[in-house]
Amino acid sequence: MSGSIDEAIKDLTPIQREAVLWQDGAALVLAGPGAGKTRVLTTRVARLLSDSPDRKYRVLALTFTTKAAAEMRDRVDSIMPGVAEERTFIGTFHAFCTQVLRQHGSHIGIRPDFGIYDQKNDRKEILADVIQGAIHAGEDFSIEDIRWLDLIDELRAKVITPEKSTSSNHNPRMVRVYRLYEKALQTYNVLDFNGLILESCRLFSKFPVVAERIRRSYPYWMIDEFQDTSRAQYWLLHYLAGAEFNNIFVVADDDQIIYQWAGASYRQIERFRDQFKPTLIQLVENHRCPPEIVMLANKLVAHNTQRTPDKKQIIPVRKVPVDAVSLRTFATDVEEREALADEIASLGKHKWDQVAVLARTRSLLEPVLGCLRDRDVRAALAQRRDDFVSPQFVWLQVCLDQVLRPTNRRAFAALVYTANRIAGIDLDPNVLVAEAEADGHSFFEHWANTVTSTDVPVAQKLGNLVQGLAQSRNEWKKFTKTAIPILLETANVGEGAISDAAEDHRAWGACLKEIHSEKGEELDLSELVQGLALRSKEPPREPDTVALLTVHAAKGLEFDFVYIIGLAEGEMPSWQSQKKGDGSPEMEEERRNCFVAITRTKEKLTLSLAKNYRGWEKRPSRFLSEIAIL
Repeated sequence: MSGSIDEAIKDLTPIQREAVLWQDGAALVLAGPGAGKTRVLTTRVARLLSDSPDRKYRVLALTFTTKAAAEMRDRVDSIMPGVAEERTFIGTFHAFCTQVLRQHGSHIGIRPDFGIYDQKNDRKEILADVIQGAIHAGEDFSIEDIRWLDLIDELRAKVITPEKSTSSNHNPRMVRVYRLYEKALQTYNVLDFNGLILESCRLFSKFPVVAERIRRSYPYWMIDEFQDTSRAQYWLLHYLAGAEFNNIFVVADDDQIIYQWAGASYRQIERFRDQFKPTLIQLVENHRCPPEIVMLANKLVAHNTQRTPDKKQIIPVRKVPVDAVSLRTFATDVEEREALADEIASLGKHKWDQVAVLARTRSLLEPVLGCLRDRDVRAALAQRRDDFVSPQFVWLQVCLDQVLRPTNRRAFAALVYTANRIAGIDLDPNVLVAEAEADGHSFFEHWANTVTSTDVPVAQKLGNLVQGLAQSRNEWKKFTKTAIPILLETANVGEGAISDAAEDHRAWGACLKEIHSEKGEELDLSELVQGLALRSKEPPREPDTVALLTVHAAKGLEFDFVYIIGLAEGEMPSWQSQKKGDGSPEMEEERRNCFVAITRTKEKLTLSLAKNYRGWEKRPSRFLSEIAIL
């Protein structure tokens, strides 16, 4: 082993070292909050690479967010500089499936230059198009058949194809629409997010030789946050592993399953134990929270039954002063947010970026945001944005997409409409398409020629940019570098104001940094477009800014000062889980939500509730009684 990997292993605790030195066979690492799971995963990747300098095999590490993957790559690179890019794939399930399908999808009729549709509106539009075409061809369909899309999405998320839908006695009309939808995806050369995993499963099941080739290339697999895997992601591992392969090292915590609505389930951990018979390793030392908070977390989650039978309690490691936890009770939700905003403001600007306000829903956080801003406290409400929102950066992205797929009318229409907003012009994409086809030009070039001939300076600038890009797709770096300052100028909204374009610019920079981390500095255009499609466009939080997050958005993060608001029945736990009953899976997930929220804390935890929310009387949350703080 190299000196750097020796040092990294030396710094581990004995149980962390046992996990990192695990070699062959299946392992299930149960890692509680603050137990150093990312450190274990990345050090194990680096150790495998260090132990095999003359070998050509690669290590596969899958996680759930591009941000988590970027952090893992950075950590591996800090231990083994320059090796990770060549000998690992560290990324999300969807990014891995995208790579597999670009390389091997032709076996099942998928062209390698496919696009990715992650938005429901895009999927609705192509289904509407193909239904209209079928109606015009005299087939028995109705435009109202688009209503089946939600059910089709559910089936695809469960790896249920139209063929399986037929054998499972689903509605025959829905099955016909499902077949039509798959035909539309193939015609437009696109895949939806669920399709990335479904088609990979289809590929591995029909062509096991492809799975065998991947197993030879990647003899060691690691899965982060395994408790969050959906049924489809588990089937992906099942088909990819085949009958014999079991070098799968998964890290999970059954006390942090909070995505049941997305398919996460304790059953995935049970299935893994049944199928792969893994050795169980438990990381129970909490290096993050004060002992008081660890004690509360243990008391709370002990009320759940969907846990590994021999699950150990988490153990505090840090020795910090007591009084790390306080409880605030208010008459109304208005008083709650006003008082907490005053307290956060009094902490001082230098501490704001280490403050988080957590709640079960955004509806509780939005008024808090207003209260903080009223006190001149910088604050941001985290939210996932799958697309850019400003016309400037939507235009930039669809221009790049149009270069790769010049006949994509949907992307072209977005290009035209966003340019109309930016430049104050009024062009019709349908007219432009007809003119381009009549003249034998690409849509892209015809639009550029049209706008450069106008007397609108901004339109002329955009047209000139596109003409250069249309002539050579290899000029995309120059195109983006030149276009961004021009686009930002068009979004100038005055001193002190923050436009959507300014936020999108920050998100663009964050996406580009992550894509370079994954693919290397020398990106080609298809890698950039694919990387943008797979990433959230949420701008990174600015310095000295209080974070307002739902519990789901806070998972994986940590803060010095954590405020959990809305600890009342009907808020946390939610009204929906109350209806399901005390022992229901929904109530257990609500308890895990509270567990996750509590364990984000490094220094001081403030629990808060009001007796009245939105005019309705509320009782204190049962979770406060379960942790014996009431």
